[in-house]
Amino acid sequence: MMHLHVESIGSGPDLVLLHGWAMHSGIWSGVRDQLSQQFCLHLVDLPGHGLSPACEPGTLNHLVEIITDILPERCMVGGWSLGGQIAMELALREPECVQKLVLISTTPCFAKRDNWEWGMEHKLLQLF
Repeated sequence: MMHLHVESIGSGPDLVLLHGWAMHSGIWSGVRDQLSQQFCLHLVDLPGHGLSPACEPGTLNHLVEIITDILPERCMVGGWSLGGQIAMELALREPECVQKLVLISTTPCFAKRDNWEWGMEHKLLQLF
């Protein structure tokens, strides 16, 4: 099992927060103190970000598997961008565990497709 950096603070119902790509859990510093008054926050550094080591493969499926291993038994999951994509997939795979979702600037698909016009052009996405 991979060791992810997770900072847990506060008390109350469990709320797992997942940051976006090229960020780390420090992105939540503007809301963490207020949220920790009502929730037990679990601030996760995704693999290859912040204080968590990288993983192979870096696919969405593998990231979801890794995060599943650290989820509290019953929790809410909040995600921003890539963190939101992981959160949505967690909710689909682990509905007994993930009770609620909070999605911030999240899209179910980054890439533009025939049936998804709101994504990025593939050439631009490849630059990431």
